[in-house]
Amino acid sequence: MPVRPPIHRPVGTRDKREADRDADHKRDPAIRALYKSTRWQHARRMFLARHPLCAECQRQGLVSAANAVDHIIPHRGDTDRFWDPDGWQALCASCHSRKTAREDGGFGNPRR
Repeated sequence: MPVRPPIHRPVGTRDKREADRDADHKRDPAIRALYKSTRWQHARRMFLARHPLCAECQRQGLVSAANAVDHIIPHRGDTDRFWDPDGWQALCASCHSRKTAREDGGFGNPRR
């Protein structure tokens, strides 16, 4: 059976899984618990079933499948805003990443 050759990376470089795990551990434990809850997983699944297309792509005249539920106004730990489905929108991964970076200060953007 063939053996996969080892992956050589520069010292200090981590794979995506490790970086994601570190970012998750930096998040506030109360907010992390909300996103990991069974209630959120069910609500997210049901929302995406009812809204299968990305809202941002649709505004631009494009069609893309949604795979993330975004809080239109960031909840910042406010549980009432977190659970309010009127404040949610379905986004594709690229639109969600772009919006999150813009609002949370990613890539040198100011935090809003």
